[in-house]
Amino acid sequence: MSTAIINSRYLIFLVLVTAFVGCKNEAGDKKSVAVEVDIPIHTIWDFSMTLMDSSRIKATISSARAIVNEKGQETTLDSAVKVEFMSVYSRRVGMLTSDSAKIDDRTRNMFAYGNVKVVSDSTNVILTTPMLMWNNGKQLLFTTEKVHIVTPTEIIDGIGFESDQYLKNYKIFRVSGIKHLQ
Repeated sequence: MSTAIINSRYLIFLVLVTAFVGCKNEAGDKKSVAVEVDIPIHTIWDFSMTLMDSSRIKATISSARAIVNEKGQETTLDSAVKVEFMSVYSRRVGMLTSDSAKIDDRTRNMFAYGNVKVVSDSTNVILTTPMLMWNNGKQLLFTTEKVHIVTPTEIIDGIGFESDQYLKNYKIFRVSGIKHLQ
């Protein structure tokens, strides 16, 4: 290699190093570049959690793995999510399963994703959808996605849905089909 090519590479390297090292803020201090990485604080295998109201169990949540991000105040359940809804007598009245979910740790709102299925033990209603949200403050399940509902008497398809956790009082916002079974 000729010395001219080596000298030009050396000169470019020197200019770049000087530019990065010589950066100063308005006070004349050298800048330090801080890269903030949002890494999880805890990873929990075979995760389970019980949600209570006073002394009553409202729901149990389990997943093969949970990733807790305290800074973002969010828990990600990334596989085999199962939520069991409990009655006032601590008896299971329904179950939600999904591929994954995110829980807002401040509000306890949950967003379930992928193959979401809710089964109501008390009403024998089954809901399937690609995504479902739980609003903890309003105690409502809802989605803006496609829904497929099977009841003992009919099958209903639609887009958009809102219900209590027992699937007793539900609304479908845009019904696209109904099939009566009896």
